[in-house]
Amino acid sequence: MDMIQDWMIINKIKMGDPDAWDILVHKYYDSVYFYCVRRCYGDCDIASDLTQDIFLKLVESLPRYRFIGKFQNYLYTMAVNTCNNYLKKRHIEQIELTDNFTTDLDTSLIDEILHDERKETVQKALDLLPEIQREVVILRYYHDLKVKDIATITGVGVSTVQSRIYQGLRKLEKVLEREEFYDG
Repeated sequence: MDMIQDWMIINKIKMGDPDAWDILVHKYYDSVYFYCVRRCYGDCDIASDLTQDIFLKLVESLPRYRFIGKFQNYLYTMAVNTCNNYLKKRHIEQIELTDNFTTDLDTSLIDEILHDERKETVQKALDLLPEIQREVVILRYYHDLKVKDIATITGVGVSTVQSRIYQGLRKLEKVLEREEFYDG
């Protein structure tokens, strides 16, 4: 349904309907903005600027846009790339992953924590993740995207996305345990 709705809105935009832009921006602005907030360590001013940049890039690129896959993936790819470019320019260091895999991670506990009233605490822990893990965890758990869509957006394979999510959740669990944010 969303794909059809997006197709109709974008076709109206391409035909010059200014109201269609308002509909498209209204539909996606908050989601893109909050993605940027989470990627930029909670800095709302930077997130606002990046969100504006993303929608300006969308204005420039939409005439060339062809419906291959979901529009949402196209937009999130722009958001991911814009945030990555910003973070690279700002030289924000990435934390190197030193943990090894185990198979006994309780992801339901992480799901519960991510949706818990302690969102700010979880956000601070999320900010400690390496960028590549934080990116996929945000897309999966805050924006409820499927692993396949995240793979498309980030340009890596499904197994790589699954690994990054797993590693990120495991690291989140360790940070939260260490800080005694929950009984584990």
